[in-house]
Amino acid sequence: MPRDKRNRLFFSVVVIAVMIKLSLFAFTATTIPQSKIQPDSDSYIKTAAMLASKGIFASQDGEGVLKYESFRTPGYPVFLATLNGIMKIPFNGIILIQIAMTILTAFIVYRTALEIDHKIALLSAVIILLDPPITIFSMMILTETLFLFLTALFMLFFTLYLKRRRIVFIALSALTLAFAVYVRPIGYYLGFAIALFMIYVNRKKGLRKASYHAFIFVLIVYSLIGAWQVRNYIRCDNIAFSSLERSNFAGIGLLKSYARNNDPYTKGLNPPAYYANVSFRCLMSLMTRPGNLKYFRSDLLTIVGKILAYPWMVFWITGFIWGAAKIRQNVYYQFIFFAALYFIIISICGAMWTVGERFRVPIMPFIAIISAYGWSSLRALKIIKKAG
Repeated sequence: MPRDKRNRLFFSVVVIAVMIKLSLFAFTATTIPQSKIQPDSDSYIKTAAMLASKGIFASQDGEGVLKYESFRTPGYPVFLATLNGIMKIPFNGIILIQIAMTILTAFIVYRTALEIDHKIALLSAVIILLDPPITIFSMMILTETLFLFLTALFMLFFTLYLKRRRIVFIALSALTLAFAVYVRPIGYYLGFAIALFMIYVNRKKGLRKASYHAFIFVLIVYSLIGAWQVRNYIRCDNIAFSSLERSNFAGIGLLKSYARNNDPYTKGLNPPAYYANVSFRCLMSLMTRPGNLKYFRSDLLTIVGKILAYPWMVFWITGFIWGAAKIRQNVYYQFIFFAALYFIIISICGAMWTVGERFRVPIMPFIAIISAYGWSSLRALKIIKKAG
């Protein structure tokens, strides 16, 4: 497709996506404004207010006693404190900013795809622009949109590193990943995983150079993350980056869940069969829940959402499966699939039965590119068969 035509199509899809998002925003803001506040929102709002008023990351009980916070991480509260606490932007204004961030995320994904193969750029962006869960959770005071934006930036910078092998892109990708971890700690171990991937992709240049690049990446990521761990140790006597991790893995996660199993469908199974069964069902929950408009308490929206969301989910997941099967030795797709696999595995291990489309939102930049590549491969295969 010629570049001018591709850009015009991208602009057209952006206009359509903006109209959809703004229409949904207008509906929720005027009829059910309370939908933007979810159970998790309260803790972010309170810690943000404390940051804005007292400059500390803490919560306050009914008697005014301060308790330093180590369960939540400060990334999203800083975002809220800046916009709402300091700049006095109301929550509806923050929702509009989050909507704009989803559009910008689509552009980042588009830009990343252009670095790999221009044939997949448009569809990659379309998947981000029209994905229901991305739109739904951008309408709420939750971490999903900011984390999505930062993971997309990380993907772009690391793709540029793979293409140009320059230190500046190591630094940019490391900084972005560290900032993302401050928003949601699920990315904590990704720095180590990416360092191993860097050694793998640079292995032909010798172990010394490969290790040097990986060392720089790890040093930047974990110096920034480690600063917060030092703070937690000093303030909360807890060296962990977030106590949320321990809570999830010990209480609701997949690891060691056999001993606390209450699932009627896996009672009596031996451990290998149990973990295989539960892992597969959680994977299906994460990857195949299309996104539900029930949060907006409209029967009509819920019905329309289901009618449109299921075919859409089948579309992108078909491309993703085919694209994942066709990665071969392409280092760009290897990285993107590797990152997606990391988030999928950690989400299932950490959340188990509670995993769903909300957890898929930050994985969508990676999914979108692999899915677009899959559909591009299918199209090329169809052309080859016709020619034959």
